[in-house]
Amino acid sequence: MGRQKRTFTPRARTTRPLGTSLSPNQAPSIPLAPPVKKGDGWYIEPPLASRLHQKSALGRTDSDGGIFLTHEEILFCHWHRHLPLPDDDWFSSTVRQDPELVARSVAFDVARSGGELVVPVSNIAKKRDLTTSETTWALRWNREQNFTKEPPVAHVRWAWTTDDVDWVEMEQWTRDVTKNGLLAELFVVDEELDVTMYRLSFSTIEGDQKTWNQLNEADVDVLASYWETRIERGDGWYIPLNAPWPWPSLGVEHISGRHLRSEEGRWLAQMLKNESISDDLRLYDDLINRGVVLRPGFKYGSQWRIYDAAVGDAHAPWLLLPVERAPMTWNAACLSVRLAEGVNKIWVCAFAMDQSWSYLQVQRWLPGR
Repeated sequence: MGRQKRTFTPRARTTRPLGTSLSPNQAPSIPLAPPVKKGDGWYIEPPLASRLHQKSALGRTDSDGGIFLTHEEILFCHWHRHLPLPDDDWFSSTVRQDPELVARSVAFDVARSGGELVVPVSNIAKKRDLTTSETTWALRWNREQNFTKEPPVAHVRWAWTTDDVDWVEMEQWTRDVTKNGLLAELFVVDEELDVTMYRLSFSTIEGDQKTWNQLNEADVDVLASYWETRIERGDGWYIPLNAPWPWPSLGVEHISGRHLRSEEGRWLAQMLKNESISDDLRLYDDLINRGVVLRPGFKYGSQWRIYDAAVGDAHAPWLLLPVERAPMTWNAACLSVRLAEGVNKIWVCAFAMDQSWSYLQVQRWLPGR
């Protein structure tokens, strides 16, 4: 069977050749001088240095008015500011010593393509007193900001899709960044040298459904009576009904009865006996007491899909996995986030804290949106 005729134009992918400018602006009549080695950095003399720094937030200023460029800045200026490379062999020799330059230069170029000001933390003078995490690669200002007078809006990191994910460290980094009122952003570089941008933050998971403490004594008595009639089925229980079930958040109605999953039945048994919640049910206990409804998320690669209203009244806003079941690489994590957003949900990773839970959410974003 033949392929159907396509009516769309595939997106052109940037290849970023060396020796070729990607800028639509005309090159200067007198070629610019290339960066020169000065100490441990690559130096640009004024007045070009002033234009690059003041208009585009590029480079680290020197006392004589010149600037030092990072390797990724040199490539960005080569592609977009008609700046020659230091020599023909500069990239091949540099990438041998700095292999991650490939990913950083692509991430830097994509991040700035929409006009955002992304500044490597190595260019940030300590006197500006901008708090940066050791794992932050760059700070970002919005395109309309004055980076010399206004604080940044985000901390930025980058990763390959093949890199392992340290979720505990990512949660701590996000916490450190957001407590200062800034955004936490991650740029993931794939093997096609394309970039997908993510924003990390914390979900406030809450719903409008009754919690256990809001049930009246009669409802609890009915639940206790029904629990005594339970019939094991699979990993859960079936409860025949001869009267209305008093708590819609627990179980699902089917075949003239109520079906409770394993965690629902075990949690209900502990609540009826007024027992301490077992460790394996702590996450479920925290969520159900937030007034939400938990339903299986296996269709979406998650442990639960979470509703903030009655099932049937609205779609579930969240898909959740506990950290011990979270994807191990950024490739798998990006797949989970894409799947969640494809069904209009937010992907969330849950972390057990000392006396509470932390819910880290990961969402895709694009500059200017």
